[in-house]
Amino acid sequence: MLKRTSATRLRVSGQELKEAISPADNRRAGSCMGRRAFILSVITVIASFGAWVGCGTSAAPTPGFGVPAVVELAPTPTASINLGDTLLFSASALSGTRAPLTTTFSYRSTNPNIVSIADNGLACAGTWDSVATPVVCTPGGVGAAKITASSNGVVSTPTIVYVHQPIAQINVSAIPLQTPPFLNPSTNCYTMQAGSLITPQSQNYQAVALANDATGHPTLDITSSVGPFSWLTSQPTVASLTTLNAFGIPNGQVQVAARAPGMTQISASIADTTSGPVSFTTCPVQSIALAVNVTGGTTINAAKGTNSTVAGTIFDIAGNQILPTLSWNSSDTAVATVSSSGGITSPGAGGATIVASCIAPTCNINLSPPEAIYPATPISATYTSTTSAAFNVYTASTNTSCAANVGCTSFLVPITGTPPLPGNPIQLTNAPTSLRFAPGGATAYVGSEKGLMAVAASANPPTITASPTVTGKVLAVSPDGKKVIVSDTSAPVNQVFIFDTASSTSTNFLISGATAAAFSPDSLKAFIVAGTTLYVFSTQSAFQAATLPAAGTDVGFLANGMFGYVAEGSSGISYLATCDDPSQPLSAQVGSVAGAMSFLRPLPDGSGFIGLSPPNIAFIRATINGMPLPTAQSGCPAPLGGLSVSNVVSSFPGGGTVTPIAFLLSSDGQKAYIVAPNSGTITVFDLISGLFSSLALVGNPNPLAAALAPDAQTLYVSASDGKVHFVNTVSGGDLYQVDVPSSSLCTVSTGGIQPTCLPDLLVVRP
Repeated sequence: MLKRTSATRLRVSGQELKEAISPADNRRAGSCMGRRAFILSVITVIASFGAWVGCGTSAAPTPGFGVPAVVELAPTPTASINLGDTLLFSASALSGTRAPLTTTFSYRSTNPNIVSIADNGLACAGTWDSVATPVVCTPGGVGAAKITASSNGVVSTPTIVYVHQPIAQINVSAIPLQTPPFLNPSTNCYTMQAGSLITPQSQNYQAVALANDATGHPTLDITSSVGPFSWLTSQPTVASLTTLNAFGIPNGQVQVAARAPGMTQISASIADTTSGPVSFTTCPVQSIALAVNVTGGTTINAAKGTNSTVAGTIFDIAGNQILPTLSWNSSDTAVATVSSSGGITSPGAGGATIVASCIAPTCNINLSPPEAIYPATPISATYTSTTSAAFNVYTASTNTSCAANVGCTSFLVPITGTPPLPGNPIQLTNAPTSLRFAPGGATAYVGSEKGLMAVAASANPPTITASPTVTGKVLAVSPDGKKVIVSDTSAPVNQVFIFDTASSTSTNFLISGATAAAFSPDSLKAFIVAGTTLYVFSTQSAFQAATLPAAGTDVGFLANGMFGYVAEGSSGISYLATCDDPSQPLSAQVGSVAGAMSFLRPLPDGSGFIGLSPPNIAFIRATINGMPLPTAQSGCPAPLGGLSVSNVVSSFPGGGTVTPIAFLLSSDGQKAYIVAPNSGTITVFDLISGLFSSLALVGNPNPLAAALAPDAQTLYVSASDGKVHFVNTVSGGDLYQVDVPSSSLCTVSTGGIQPTCLPDLLVVRP
C-alpha cells in the first residue's frame, strides 16, 4: 500500500529528476516515451504521498531538517590556489525564515581536471586519487573552475576557484597619473575626501603576482591567472579602498581615496601571500583658526545660559581648506561645555577657554611623530550672572600631629548655602596632604601619605574610594578628568604616580622631588617639574626628560596648548613646544626667556601668562610667529614644524615681598589675587589698569589657604582664626566668616591629646 511506503523512499530530488531525464546514456530517440512514462509515475507517487501526509495521520518533521530555501558555500565568491594545494569548502543550509537546517550536501566542480572536489568538500588544485577518501592531490593545469554545493536540489551560488603557479611575490605600485592629485607635489599627499572643499583626491594602484622562473627568481607575471586580489588598509579612516574592474573582469587594481588626515599602509594579498606595504598619506592638518559664528571674533562675553557656535577654518599642508574631525575642549566644563561640532553652552558664570585641536586617533592619524595641531588663538569665553552664585566650598586640615597618630581621624568639611554653613563632615580614610577637584566638580581627589582618596561629592552621602599605593600630594588633574598626577616626596624612594581614574590603576615613575605639574588643554601631555629636570608624560608617546637651566618652581601651558612654560624664580623662564621632535634631544628643544617668575598662570585668551616674582607682577606675552606653509612639516611649533614663538616679559612692581600661599587669576583673566601669610589683607592686581588694591579680612587673621569662585565674585580664605572668610570681590567686603571647629576637622577617638586642626586646605567645587 502506498501509505505504508516510507517518506525517505518517496523523497525525489530535483537532481534525481534531472538525471532521470538526462540523455547522458545516449538512449535512442525512441526511448522518449519510456522516460515520459517514468516521469509521470514519479509525479503520481509524489502527489499521492502529499495527499497521504495531508490526512494528518503522521508526526510533524523533525525541526531543523527539511528542504532548504538557500544553500550557502564558503569561501565565496572567489578563491585562489597554488597548483597541487588544497582548500576546504563548507556548506550550510537555511530555511525560508533563515533558520539553519541540518542536511547533507554534495559538491560539484565544472572543471574536475583543474579543481577536483571530494565528497567532504576538500578541493584539490588538480585531481584526487579518490573523491570518497581523498589522500593524494596530483597537480593539474592552470585554469579556473566553478564549485557548487547542493542539497535536495537546491544549489548554492558558485565559487570561482583560480588555480595558478605558486606565487613567490606580490608587488604593488602606484599607477602614474597625467595630472598630480595634489596641488603641491612636494607634499606627496592627497587632500581628504570627507568634508573637503575641493574635488576629493585619490590614487590608483596595481598589484602584480610573480612566480619564480627556472633560476628561482620571481620574474614570471602570473597576475591574469590568480583571480581578484584582496586589498587591505591599516587605517580605514585615513583612506577608503575601491577595487577596479575592466569590462567586469578583475584587473588587480584598486582606487585609494583620501578620507581623514593621517597615514595608512596599503597592501594586496591572495593565496596566503601578501605584498609589502605601500604608504598612503592623506594631507595632515597644517593650521586651525577659530572664530565665533555671528561675531567672527575669538571672544565671547555673554550672560550665563547663552549658547554660541564656533567654526574652524582648517588648512592641510597642501594648502587646501578641509573639514576634518577636531577634538574640542573646555578649560572649565562648569562654566562652558563644547560639543564635537563646536556648539558652546554655558551652565554657569565665569570664564573658560575653548580649544579645538587636531589629534589622533581622529585627526592626523598614525603620523610619526604624533602631531597635535592647535589654534594660535583659542576662544576666550566669559559668562556673567546678575547674582553671585552660591558655590560649595570644602576644607580640611593637614595637621601633622593627627597624621602621625593612628587614633586620629581626619574629615573633609563642606560649606554650603546662603548664608553659608558647615555641612556634615566627610570622614577620610587618611590625614590629607592636598585637595583638588576634577573639572565638573563630581569628584574631589585628596592626597595623603597613605593613599589617594577619591571623594564622590555628588553622592548622597558622599563616598570615598581609596588607592593605598598612590601616595603623596595631588599636583594636577587633567582637564578631561581621566588622569591625576600625585607626587610622593616624603617616602624613602620618591615617586610620581599617573593615576588613571577609570581603572583606578597607576603608572609609577622614580622621580625625586617633583613639586609642580600641569596638563595640556587636550589632556594628552603633562609637564612635571622636579628641580632642574622637566619630565614630559604623554598618552601617545614615550616618557621623556629634559634638563632645565635652573630649578623649576611652577609650570603651565598656554591656553592654546602650543607651548608649556616653566617658572624658575629669579633665574628666568623656560619653554618647550607641546609638539616636540622625538628625533632630537629634548633638552636641545628647551627655550629660555630672561626674566624672573616664581608662579605663573595662563591667560585665558592664549596670549601668554601672568606671573608673580615677589615683589613684582610679571607678564609673558607669547606671540606665535610664521605662517604654516606647504613646505613646512606641519603647523606644529618649531623645531618640528613651521611656527615659532617670541616672548616679551614685562613687570609691575608692588606685588608683595614674601612668598604667597596662593596666587589666583580670575577666570575672565581680569584680576589676580595674592594671598600672603602673616597678613590680614589680600593684594589685588587689575590686569586691565595695571593698578594694585587690597581686600581686608575681618579680625586681621593670618591666611592659611585661598580659593576663587568660578564666577570670580567671591574669594574664599581660610585663616588662623579657624574660620573660612567669604570675601566679595565686587563690593570688597568680608561678608561671612564661617567657623570650622578643630573637632570637625580631626578627632582622636582612642584617647590622647586632641590636636588643634586648622583649615589649611581649601577648594571650591566647580
